[in-house]
Amino acid sequence: MKKANIFTVVNWEFKKHIKSPVFLIFTFIIPAIMALAGFLPGFVMERMSVEEKTLWVLDETSRLAPILETSLANSRFDLEIVEDSLERLKEQVGRDEAYGLLHITEQSLVSGEMELFTKDMMNFNRGELEQLIQPAFTQYRLQVSGISPQEFAAILTPASLQLFSVSGEKENVFAFVIPLFMGIFLFVSELFSGQILMQSVIKEKRNRIIEILLSSLSASELLAGKVLAFGGLALIQIAIWLGVGLSVASRFIDLGTIGLDLTLLLQALPYFILGYLMLAALSAATAATMKDAESGSQAHGLIFMIPMLPIMLSTPIMMAPNGFFARLCSFIPFFTPATMLLRIGITKVPLWEIIVTSLILLASTILFLKIGARIYQGSLLKFDSAASLKDVLGMLKKEEQERE
Repeated sequence: MKKANIFTVVNWEFKKHIKSPVFLIFTFIIPAIMALAGFLPGFVMERMSVEEKTLWVLDETSRLAPILETSLANSRFDLEIVEDSLERLKEQVGRDEAYGLLHITEQSLVSGEMELFTKDMMNFNRGELEQLIQPAFTQYRLQVSGISPQEFAAILTPASLQLFSVSGEKENVFAFVIPLFMGIFLFVSELFSGQILMQSVIKEKRNRIIEILLSSLSASELLAGKVLAFGGLALIQIAIWLGVGLSVASRFIDLGTIGLDLTLLLQALPYFILGYLMLAALSAATAATMKDAESGSQAHGLIFMIPMLPIMLSTPIMMAPNGFFARLCSFIPFFTPATMLLRIGITKVPLWEIIVTSLILLASTILFLKIGARIYQGSLLKFDSAASLKDVLGMLKKEEQERE
């Protein structure tokens, strides 16, 4: 294979597809959804929290209302202690003179159950008010029982365990984040870019553009160029998704305090790269055997689902990451990327397993690239029919005969 030809294909495919509507939609629609899911609820809640609402409190005991008045002072509820008959106050709430009416009785102080009346139940955020009332009710109970807030806090302090290895390494519950997300990104990027790759191959085959391409390039050069080009497009997608994802995550957690071990990234990277190359080569080779886009989509779904099985069956792997089942899946090339990405984040995988599984995956990727190139070459010029299993086996057998 000539490197110049491969890079020519990479450059052509990259520039063609980076501007395509399908790639742009897939690349930006997921970050848009992530951003909306992360920022929109907070924005709506912030807007809701500044809208003041009048809340009447009818406290027949006159003991809880003063504490509530202090507790809700900085909330969006404008609390007013009222004294009138319950029925008359309910009628006034029905005329929108107040947002709601909180009714407190002697029984309420015993059971904690209070009545809340509003005109529009669907538009009343009961959970928000319950969170504001709970501290005031707890404070009242402490006053009645004679327990100080400090003593109460000491009573509720939970017991906890800090897990250390014998070498002194402390448990990091977020250690699995990098490998797990790399596994997710691997299959999501393969799903999207692999689908575009298959559609591109099938389109070129149906339009007979492939005849022109094969007059200047070998099938192996064309396949390698396509796989590398779509790998670059996948990296761009992942960078955008990761950037938006971290921005959204920073709203909920302090990323600086997680203490992620970047050595996990170095361990996970080979499985990500080799796993993508293997799946992309299979996608392109399979597309060459297809007659139309519909059958290509069905075949791509199968290619996508099989390597993803370890993530679907992740429970036994996570419960026993160094057990027989996890190790068995680690040495099966189709399952190696997903299984090892899970195991690396959960436990300390022996170095020899990382080396051996990486070599197995590397050898399998090279083998699948060669098999894919043979199938690719033998199937591209079958314009009017899909290649059968017999045809595929014939192509592979022909390759063995040529070697002999």
